[in-house]
Amino acid sequence: MKTAVTLKKDQVYLMLKKLIVDGKLAPSEKLPREVDLAKAHGVGQVTLRVALSKLEEDGLIKRVHGRGTFVTPRSEKRGTEKTIMVIHSSTTGFEAPWHYIAPEISHFAEKLSLKTFVTTNDAIEMHSAQTVKAFIDNNNIIGIILTMNHFNGDESIIDKLGNIDVPIIIAHARRNDSQNTGFTSIVVDEKSGWETAISHLVAQGHSDIAIIGNKTSNPFRDNSKAETIQLLKLNGINPAPHLVCQIDFDKSAIINIVKELMNSSPRPTAILCYSDFYAIYVYEALAQLKLTIPDDVAVMGICGFPDAKFLSPPLSTIDYEYAEIGKMAVEMIMEPKKWFDAKTGKEKLRMKPFQLRARKSTEKTKQKEKKTIMDYSIQHAEQLVFA
Repeated sequence: MKTAVTLKKDQVYLMLKKLIVDGKLAPSEKLPREVDLAKAHGVGQVTLRVALSKLEEDGLIKRVHGRGTFVTPRSEKRGTEKTIMVIHSSTTGFEAPWHYIAPEISHFAEKLSLKTFVTTNDAIEMHSAQTVKAFIDNNNIIGIILTMNHFNGDESIIDKLGNIDVPIIIAHARRNDSQNTGFTSIVVDEKSGWETAISHLVAQGHSDIAIIGNKTSNPFRDNSKAETIQLLKLNGINPAPHLVCQIDFDKSAIINIVKELMNSSPRPTAILCYSDFYAIYVYEALAQLKLTIPDDVAVMGICGFPDAKFLSPPLSTIDYEYAEIGKMAVEMIMEPKKWFDAKTGKEKLRMKPFQLRARKSTEKTKQKEKKTIMDYSIQHAEQLVFA
């Protein structure tokens, strides 16, 4: 009798396994009640439960208390490599952050024995939402990381991914991206980073600071031109209006504006750039003018371009830490219960700290150090006189 039962439970197990593997029982499909399933296969419920336990051990089914038994979604099945899909914009310029974030995602995913599938926004938009969902289901994709930002809420990719039941993260997002898409976002506090950059230059003894912003909707890293001028005033600087400018990211335009700034009065002793990539062309302009960094003028960037430390001299920057952003995104995909609470929407936006990287491009020169000592001596003497 014992042998017969053992054979029966094996038969049921193999029969159900074949139905699942062949796709006749679809991923996420709910199985009939145990009493009905046992009857359909001509076995008792005890025998059926032994077969179901073995299927569960294989990762082919999931038992959900109070709801029933389900075929495991493909994204959760054992024996297949888990994959993270990385979607980047089609921007090819070297200034696009995805160039530096996407490789780090792959690097950290590999450490966790995960695969990455990297594609573009344009490629996703070529297909229907149903096709995209089927691809994700069939390729064991456990999460999606978008390395683009500035979402308005009407982008078609939002509709393409809207019904996907895996975690979706916008790495290096803008503040409104989470609200506009409904996707969890990693956001760097760019506004505070901009303030820190100005404070750093002031601390280095600069009072005539040229600021080069861009012409997008985010010209001064979440600060308007008026707010940037106010920041200078709060740091004890009475800014010259011509030193706060906006320019497109274009090599010739940046070089020309630097030449104009260095021929103006007052002449800046420091230049704060919208990004490290702007700073690269500022370096080139200053070299053409035969001006030395930082002796003639200090230069500071924003964003943390990984190769900025190899410039001559190494560039000071507010480092958003692209590698850390990639690592955080992968870790969040691996902790869905912590970061993707569908009921409460908790932690839809995760703030990422930045780091001030003070390098040689903003070091105090001997002349500035001497001026600082003289200013201190005068202030100290005045305190003695009026004490």
